[in-house]
Order: sequence, then structure tokens, then C-alpha cells
Amino acid sequence: MPLHQPVTPGIVDWTGENPGILLKDDAGNFSAMALFFRVAWSPVGQGQVLLLYGAPDQVEGPKHAPNVLLTDSEPLAAFLKENFIGKLGAFANAPAYETVPIVLAQTIRTSGDPMGHRYSETVVGGDLTVELVWEGLESPKALELTPDQVGTGEHTMFTLLVPARDAQIIVNGSRLPGDVGERVQAGFKTTTAFLYFSETWVIPPEQS
Repeated sequence: MPLHQPVTPGIVDWTGENPGILLKDDAGNFSAMALFFRVAWSPVGQGQVLLLYGAPDQVEGPKHAPNVLLTDSEPLAAFLKENFIGKLGAFANAPAYETVPIVLAQTIRTSGDPMGHRYSETVVGGDLTVELVWEGLESPKALELTPDQVGTGEHTMFTLLVPARDAQIIVNGSRLPGDVGERVQAGFKTTTAFLYFSETWVIPPEQS
């Protein structure tokens, strides 16, 4: 069946991978949050960025649970913070958003198999080693979402979603507290731990 429109109108904002883990405490509040970006194309080039809110309710987290941006491209980290992360309410409204420090990453590596049980991203920068672990991976879903269905409210987004039933955020060998919760995206139930592959964000003509 042919696509209704073979060329999506608008401006490509960025494309790549964007897995994340949002852990919650017993009261349903976020106890730790992480978004990882492996960007293949953006207006400021390629690169990898990890946003970690080890203490989402604080401006500066403690040493064992810091709030930090780890990256191998400072221009990309700044671009994503202003143009993307800053449009996601749960992250932009956090006390740490305005002052979160950018730290150069020395090592970034991937392990596991998104078709298997376990997948992970590990980022080393400064005195931090942060490991994101997704487990209990479910079958993938191909999504095409409109601006009213995405967190920014401004993009059309295409992606392959692999939900995870369990996940961990590990800082310098210690696991941050919290559990994976449920969320609803585009009308279907999924989890707060997710792998997004082949993710492309497009600014529609009416938004550009």
C-alpha cells in the first residue's frame, strides 16, 4: 500500500536514537530520570548526549545522584537542551533544568541486544560512570505521531518503540531508587522505560 504522501513536509529537526528511563517512587513521583541521545543528523552535527536527573526534585543532586549532561559534543548538548528537552514538561520544569552542567564524556558504549532480554548504554565522563539498563524488552511498535501526540507539542515524529518492563539507572556502581511505571502514548499503554530507534523529529510547515 503506497504512503499517502511520500515526502513529509516540514523541516527535519534531528534524527537518531533516544532511549530513556523514568523511575518513580511509591508515591508516583519521579525518583530518577535519564534520556540518552545518539544523533545521526542535526543542524549542529552528530553526537551523543546523556541527560541525567539523579535527583529530579533538586537543583544540584548529591554526588551519588547528580543532575548532569554528559556528552561528546557540547554544541549538540546545548542544541537539544534548548530546542528539544526544554519543550518536554517533565524535564524542562525540573529545578535542575536551567543550571544543569555539561560534562565531556570520554567513553560511550552500547551492549546487549534490543531483540533479546537486555540492552544498555554506558557513559563515562569526569568522575561519573552512568549505566542505563533496559530489561524485559517487548515487541517493537512502529509509530507515526502528530504534534498533539508528542511531548514537545510541535513536531511530527516517526520512530520504532521497544518498551521495557524493567530498567535501572546505575551511577558509579550504585543503583538509583525507583521502579518503572506505566504511561499512555498515542492511546496505548506502555512503560516509562523505552528504546526509541530510527527516531526522526520534523517541524511541520505550520510550526516552522
